[in-house]
Amino acid sequence: MSGTRTAGPAGGRTAAVVAGVAVAVVGLLAVLSAMEGGGRAPLDPRSHARTGTSAMVALARELGAEVTIADDLGVLEDPGVDVVVLLTDTLGEEQRRAVEAWVADGGRLVVTDPGSELAPPATAEFRDVADLGRRAADCDIAALDGIAVEDVEPRSGGVLFDPPADADACIRDGLGDAYVVARDRGEGTVVAVGGSGMVVNDGLAEGENAPVVAALVAPEPGTEVVVLEPGPLAGASGDQRTLVDLIPTGVRAALVQLTLAFVVYALWRARRLGRPLAEPQPVAVAGSELVVAVGSLLDRSGSTDRAGALLRDDLRRFLVEHLGLPPTSPPAVVAEVAADRTGLDHATVLWALSPGPVPSEEALVTLAHTVQRIRKEVLAHV
Repeated sequence: MSGTRTAGPAGGRTAAVVAGVAVAVVGLLAVLSAMEGGGRAPLDPRSHARTGTSAMVALARELGAEVTIADDLGVLEDPGVDVVVLLTDTLGEEQRRAVEAWVADGGRLVVTDPGSELAPPATAEFRDVADLGRRAADCDIAALDGIAVEDVEPRSGGVLFDPPADADACIRDGLGDAYVVARDRGEGTVVAVGGSGMVVNDGLAEGENAPVVAALVAPEPGTEVVVLEPGPLAGASGDQRTLVDLIPTGVRAALVQLTLAFVVYALWRARRLGRPLAEPQPVAVAGSELVVAVGSLLDRSGSTDRAGALLRDDLRRFLVEHLGLPPTSPPAVVAEVAADRTGLDHATVLWALSPGPVPSEEALVTLAHTVQRIRKEVLAHV
């Protein structure tokens, strides 16, 4: 097949201008969306979404605390900081030593990541505090005196820790494991909470969650609290940010706009000289033919196990991100939370997440349909 170019120099210039303006508008909208869309990640202290933690920040400020949201451990150098909240532990080795040194000097660290090295070993999971029995009311932590801790209702349950012998514990089960563990480190204290179910916006108002969070984070008016943003942190010689991260947001936006302006100018100056020329057109390949060709290639390679593993890994990353769970959460925890939030069958979600062989193409198709259904349910409920 062949076609004919009918646009001359003037027409080409007009089309280039229209295309350039479209690119500029789309680019600027993308920049504005990126700048205004901050605070949408799970556990983000600026996010008002269900899995954000802006309500915890507002509660602490309402109680008279001075709250700072930071992504840099340099804030620990401020001698006035009393409490640091670590929602997700992404600390490097040097950063962890810096935090421990700050605690030893008299600070209080509240960490809600059960997988953190600053927390005791996790031993079990629970879905409802009521399932722990009468010992759920047992509490040795002085800051929680007078609070009905047995009425705590962490969203989607949590994790129990094995408290060290020298630690105080609260909300225990029959074996002595506890949901909240406070341990002295030097002059300070590390308070480990078995999950973020109490602090997320969707769970803070449940049961006695708010009084417990307030007692741990903002025990009295005037407390200086630092809430560390989820994700890589800078500072303490363990700077994980790149050079681009150090460029102010306004400067980056200006550079993007200058780049778009250059693209528009280049398109404006573009010319097509000479008479219109006939040129051969590429043969269009039907989308169905491409799908068949790719499927045939996969069939000959016998890679159903690899395809299944890719589907499961992608589903796990999707669920962890949308449900606000720590990246290290095991499949059983992810499946339980997903089932609780969406009403899906727990066994089905766990099967879709758990590694295992995919013996046939029929099994791979079944897995793909299951993964797609789970994604749709999560998007509809979360």
